[in-house]
Parts: sequence; C-alpha cells; structure tokens
Amino acid sequence: MSKLTRRHVLQTGAALGITGVISQGSPVAATTALPSLEKFVQPLPIPEQREPDEERDGIDHYEIPITEFTQKLHPDLPETTLWGYDGVFPGPIIKSQRDQQVNVCFDNSALPEEHLFEVDDRIDGTSPEDYPDQYDVSDVPEVRTSTHLHGLNIEPESDGQSLAWTSPAGVTGPMYEKDVQEVPNHQARLSGVYHDHALGITRLNVYAGLAGFYFIESEAETELGLPEGKYDIPLLLQDRAFNEDGSLEYPDRFVADYAGDTAVVNGAVWPELEVEPRRYRFRLVNGSNGRAFNLRLEHESDESVPTMYQIAPDQGFLESVVSIGSDEDLDSLLLTTFERADVVVDFSEYAGETFTVTNDAEWPYMGQNDGSDLDELLQIRVTDPSEEPADPSANPTEIDLPGFDGFDEDDVAETRHMTMNMALEDGLGINLLNDSRMFDEDAVVEPELGSTEIWELENGTSHTHPIHLHLVGFEVIGRGPDGTDDPDPNERGEKDVVRVEPDETVRIMTRFENFTGRYPWHCHVLEHEDHDMMLPFEVVPADDEDEGHPEPPDQPGECGPPDHAGEQGPPDHVGEQGPPDHAGEQGPPDHAGEQGPPDHASGSGRT
Repeated sequence: MSKLTRRHVLQTGAALGITGVISQGSPVAATTALPSLEKFVQPLPIPEQREPDEERDGIDHYEIPITEFTQKLHPDLPETTLWGYDGVFPGPIIKSQRDQQVNVCFDNSALPEEHLFEVDDRIDGTSPEDYPDQYDVSDVPEVRTSTHLHGLNIEPESDGQSLAWTSPAGVTGPMYEKDVQEVPNHQARLSGVYHDHALGITRLNVYAGLAGFYFIESEAETELGLPEGKYDIPLLLQDRAFNEDGSLEYPDRFVADYAGDTAVVNGAVWPELEVEPRRYRFRLVNGSNGRAFNLRLEHESDESVPTMYQIAPDQGFLESVVSIGSDEDLDSLLLTTFERADVVVDFSEYAGETFTVTNDAEWPYMGQNDGSDLDELLQIRVTDPSEEPADPSANPTEIDLPGFDGFDEDDVAETRHMTMNMALEDGLGINLLNDSRMFDEDAVVEPELGSTEIWELENGTSHTHPIHLHLVGFEVIGRGPDGTDDPDPNERGEKDVVRVEPDETVRIMTRFENFTGRYPWHCHVLEHEDHDMMLPFEVVPADDEDEGHPEPPDQPGECGPPDHAGEQGPPDHVGEQGPPDHAGEQGPPDHAGEQGPPDHASGSGRT
C-alpha cells in the first residue's frame, strides 16, 4: 500500500484529465444519467410518525420490516425499485421521549438474496477472507443489513454496528447479538436518523433507500413554544441518479466518491412545499452518500428572504439561537453528510412569495462553496390567505434556549491525535484513519468508562471528512490549521458529526459514559467509510470499576408477534460468536450505568 500526498492526488487527477479531482485517485464525476426532470412539480412528502406495534413489559415495541418495493419519485419518471423501512422511502419517524426506553426490531427477512447493485468483493466485509476463522461457507451473503441508530448513547449490541449484520436467510455477522435493539433514550433531545451500517456495503444500502428519522423529545423542548404538528417538518436531503427505466444508477465497481445529479428530498425529486404565512420548524438532515449542502433561501426575484434561525445542532440545543442569512451570524447553513440542524423560519411577512432552497457546495467537497452542479433542492411557496393564520409558536429571536454546558477541560484524562490520510492499494484509492485499517488491532484506542478526552482530528487529505463517533456526543472546542480557531456559531452545542476541512485540525472533547464495549468512529462519507475509513475504539472499565462481566440484561425477545416469538430461535451464526479474533475478545460487553439515574445518564446540561 503506497501513501498519496495531496500534491500526488492533484497531479494524478490532472494527468487523467478529470474535473473535480477526488482524493483517492479513483474519481467519478457527478453522474448525469437522464435528461433533466422538471423541477418543483410535485408536493413534498411528509414522513409519517410510526406508532409502536405493541407494549411489551411496559416498553413500546416496534416491528419494522425492511423490504423491496417500487415508489414513484417524480411524475415523469417510471417507478423506482427501492429498499426501505416499513415499505417506504425514507423510513417513518420513530419518536420517543427522553428517558423512556423503546425496543425496535428491524426485520430484513423479506429482502431478496440479490442486491439492487453490484457488490464489489474487493471491499472489506464482502468476502470470507475478511472474517478469519469465523465462517465455514464459501460466500458472505450479498444482501446484509445492520441498522444503526445514529447519535444514540446505547449498548454495543443494540448500536447497529457494521459487524452486527444479518441476511434475509438468517446468516449473521460476528457481532450480531440480538434481534431486538434496546434504546434507552437517556440523553439530550435529538433530531436524528436510523440508517444502514453493514460492513462493506453501507454506501449501497443507504443509496437503495435505507434511512429514516429518529427523534427524542424532551420536556425542555416542549416548553420552548416551537412550531409543532404540521408546522414541524423533517427534511431528508439526498442526491440520486436515475436511468431511463426509473432505476437508480450506481457504479458497478467501487469508486471513492460518488454523487447523483438529481435532488431528492423526503423521497421526492425536486419537490415543492406550500406553507402558510407563519412560523415553521424544519429538521434538516444531510442523508446523501457524500455530497455536502451549503444551504440558503433565495427569492425568485432576488428580493429579501426570511432568516433561518438555528436552534439545535446534531443533539441538544445551541448555546443561543444562530441567525442565518445575509448580514446575519452566518450567511449560509453548511451540512456535510449526516450532520443535522433544526431551524425555525418565519414566513409571516412573505405571503404570496416563492423561495428556493439552494446549494453552492462544490462536489467533491474540499471546503469550497463557490457553486454546485446541484444548485437547487426544494421550492417553498407561501400562500396568501384572506385571513392571517393563528400562530401560537414563539418568536425565534426571543427563544431562551436551554443551551449546552459542555465538558470540563480540567477533567481531561487523555488527549489523542488522530489523523486522516489517503493511499493507493492495488490501484484502488483508499482513505484511512491513523494510517490503519478497521481490523488493525494496534489502532484500537481504549478510553476508560467515565473519562473525558480530547481528540485532535488532523486532516492531511484534499477532501473534507465528516467524522462521526458512535456512543457519544461531543463538543467542538477548536478548528483551523492548528485547532485553536473558534468553532462556528452553530457548532456551539452537542455534535456527533464534525466536518474536518483539508489541512485542518479540529479538536473535540467528550466523555465516554454509561456503556463499555467496542464502538466505531469513522468518516461519514459512505464510500470512505466502506473503504476503509473506520476504526474501533473500546470503552474499558476504569481502574475502580468491577473488571468482571456482569450478567447480561434480560433479552427483550425476538422479532415477530409475541405468541410466535418462541417458535423461532435467533438467526444462525456462521462460525463463532463475537467479533473476529483480530477485533479483540468478546462476550457480552460490560455495561455500566445502563440502569443508572437519568440525570447521570443524560449528562449535565444536556437537554
């Protein structure tokens, strides 16, 4: 494996005559598979909130099938074959209350055995050789899913990690432990997502449609007077490319970066949204594989536009409301992959006006916002009713947010320097963390349970990398060339994804609490994550903690109705339980604080 310098990458791209060079030397320009479809001719779909299927032992229980189906994404496009949760794209909203556990079963048994896209067996996780001493079959199943509950403080077995996959036939990955994922919700309010995370094919599964919304609502949130009901709208921003028959276009062989030429919002191509002249809340999620969105509201006649008021980042709340627009705190809202933002927009002075949500982030994203090949996403049309609509929601300029107390640097037990770099391996571009691969045991760091650490994330590549840590939220305490510049105004709250620009160091601080065990941290560009920009960290008991393995909690049961649950055992594991030998020993990971008091579990100042 040979390292690539940034200069080498740029020279390689120039030699190949490529516009918009990708950081790995395996570039693909944003695909144009179809003549352009007419924009803003269909309404924006609003995902429905999913009700629990039943209550088991006082806990709401969800049975969510993962299926293949067809869905019409544009009036002039034939129906598109997709994969989705509950038979829809995107998946439904799962809304929970802070400190109230829910259990979820994601059942993929109805999926076909053949993937929608070609599976490239050069990528880790797709071949038996990637699982030493674990498998006695000739092939790893082509179709595998593992649903990650993004941003949640959760036990490793319920996290939905890349090695915890299962196939429709019941073959399971080496870290698959249980059918039902237990979600304690002992943490800050959250406008989050659930999405696929299966090793080596995450990019394919998410592109096929496997993403949905997960919300945690807190009492402090309900007391703010935010717009609610039909005036509270989630927006999943994605890009796709289509063939003439309506099918999704994706390369047959691995490419290090990929983007479509068509905006898809909540499962609709270039939709329009009709709003009343009043305040709305929008929960924005960048759910694309690798495209960044730098968002603005623009008027069709270049007239004034309403200000966006951001109240929350990935988790919790900001220190104070951040205004976004011309001559405001920020002039635009930048979201790299799987970053989120909650904003309030007041349309009350704009009856009869039309606005477009635009994007000027370049692709591939290297920190430049000078114009995009996908420059329009959604159109918003404000009605002009004869009577002013009632609006009991609070003026966003007057909202006193609960804020985020953050973590204390005096408590820091360890500062770790983490790097991002690129290389060529057998002619295939690869992004890496700490010059290591996922199964490099020497690369596993071991923070202690309850400890506070600073991670210095240094990006030595030409590509912006959105870095995500499972298990924890974190505080951005510095960015810039040496990590000492102030974070952006809308980063002054709890995050779980942070962008790191080329030649930049971003410093984050977090506390590893409530659970021990092994979790991943990775770049959230899905092509980078698949190959091979993901490493584990392992939360270990502190010296004064019990080193033994406590009895595992009672299993929450299996998928399916309770009167049938006992008829089927858990899916067969092909090979031994626990992760591969090179991933360290396993049994049920130690758990600490799982049943602890909510105030401790959710952390000080996290609402």
